[in-house]
Amino acid sequence: MALIEFKRCPHCGKATWQEFVPQAPPADSYWRCRDCGERRDAERISVGSGALLHRGRVQTEEICADVLIVDISRRGARLRSDADLPVRVYLGQRLLFNPQLQPFGELAHYQASIVRWQNGDEFGICFERALALSSLDITRIVKN
Repeated sequence: MALIEFKRCPHCGKATWQEFVPQAPPADSYWRCRDCGERRDAERISVGSGALLHRGRVQTEEICADVLIVDISRRGARLRSDADLPVRVYLGQRLLFNPQLQPFGELAHYQASIVRWQNGDEFGICFERALALSSLDITRIVKN
C-alpha cells in the first residue's frame, strides 16, 4: 500500500494527494504529485537538434535500436524513436540505455532504466541508479 499525504505540490501549486515513492540507495526517495505527476529534482539538459551527434542506443529483450536523445538529466532521459527503426516500449518496461555521449565513463555505458511515460514516438525513462555526474558535468559533455 502506498504512503500518501494531502499537501501542496511545489510544481503545480495545487493542494492534492502526494504519493511517497521509495527508492533503493543511492537513488533518493521522493514525493510524486498524483495530479501533475511532477517530481523532477534534477535539471534536464536539452541535447539539441543535431540528430547524428546525439543518438543513444536502447536495448530491450526484442530489439537493439538507436534513439534520439531529446534531453537528459542525472535521473533519466526523454527519448524519441527513430523513424527508420521504431522502438515499441510500454510503461514499466525495463530496458538498457546507452547515451553514447562519451568515449568512456558513465555516459558511454548501458544504464538500467524503466519506461515512465510514452507519447507518440517519444518516451521517458528513469535510470534505476542516478548518474554520479552533476547537471553541470552533463551540460559540458553535451555541449562539447
